Amino acid sequence: MGGVRPELGYELELRREGKAVFYSPKMPGKRDFAPTSLPVFFNPFSKPNRDVTVLFIATWFEGFKIRICDALAGVGVRSIRMLLETDVTGEVTANDISPKACELIKLNIELNKLGEFVEVTCMDANELLARCGREKPRYDYVDVDPTGSPAPFIENGVRGCRREGVIGVTATDMPALVGAKLESCLRKYDAKPLRTPFSKEIALRILAGFIARSAARLGIAAKPILSFSKDHYIRVFTKVERGRKLANEALKRVGWISYCPSCLTVYTAERFESPVIICKSCGRQIDYAGPAWIGELANRDLAEKMYQKALGSPELYRESLKLLDGLRREDYSLLGYHPVNYLARIFGRPPIKPSILAEKLIELGYRASTTHIDPSGVKTDAPLDALRSIFGKLGSEL
Repeated sequence: MGGVRPELGYELELRREGKAVFYSPKMPGKRDFAPTSLPVFFNPFSKPNRDVTVLFIATWFEGFKIRICDALAGVGVRSIRMLLETDVTGEVTANDISPKACELIKLNIELNKLGEFVEVTCMDANELLARCGREKPRYDYVDVDPTGSPAPFIENGVRGCRREGVIGVTATDMPALVGAKLESCLRKYDAKPLRTPFSKEIALRILAGFIARSAARLGIAAKPILSFSKDHYIRVFTKVERGRKLANEALKRVGWISYCPSCLTVYTAERFESPVIICKSCGRQIDYAGPAWIGELANRDLAEKMYQKALGSPELYRESLKLLDGLRREDYSLLGYHPVNYLARIFGRPPIKPSILAEKLIELGYRASTTHIDPSGVKTDAPLDALRSIFGKLGSEL
């Protein structure tokens, strides 16, 4: 099945992902094609993004029936999978501004026999979400997964969530968020990035902080409950609660992150404090990032439950098990991480396996864990001397 559909005017191919069977525009033969060049946007390499979203929905909302808005739905596969692979999805609004996308979504909904559960709308996502609470009821879950920056959709995305609802947000504009394009990050997120060995974590924190600040303007508190970095994108799931007092409390976890490349110390300061610009350990002048989220980025118990759920259906989520395993092992009370190769260069010693380094640090009484963001990274509160000592002892044994 596939070929050119006269009613659509472009060539299709039939695909399977999770439990969904769906049509997408025919993919070019080369792997490095731009999904934006297709008649309807679809990125086959973002399956782990959709896997984690489905597992998050199924776990977080377990025992409830919820309304979902897939605000930038593309071919509609995320909407279809949320319906087919969870017991919690009651109804979905699958929206896209592209008429071609909406035609394809309807075809795919019909193919999966889900018409009674899906409303397909062809609107600007901001216009659709801004109506919530007035012309339309708010949603339990709002998904914002654009090409590039999600910044233009955050405020209305939060507005579209009911009390204790969740907004899931993807950002693919990584050069801006990791500090390669400073002005772009300042323009989009009103935040200063920073080039460090853990820039991808800072990117997650800038996005989470931007969501919290955008929500606070509406008198809404937004707190991340699951966040991850994968390949070319980052994703943050944020719980929404209404009330100015709660919004003020959430803003206390937005602030500044400073990093000393000499002694590897990470500092944080709350929003209304000054960022640390002189290292208290070595006296060096240092740089900072922010405003950014300085609280925990994820709930470890939630990640564990999602991992166990994925293990129950490995045929559906095989590509995402490694990511979920990393998420459940990470210590989210620690900010930043050290790649072992980076440490090895500093100390002039051979690299150490990250899991072994974390284990040795814990034996010495420090907090430590690996991180899903970088398979070579170790998060810890141990000082530079403790790290050097371990590299010295283990390095001499290699």
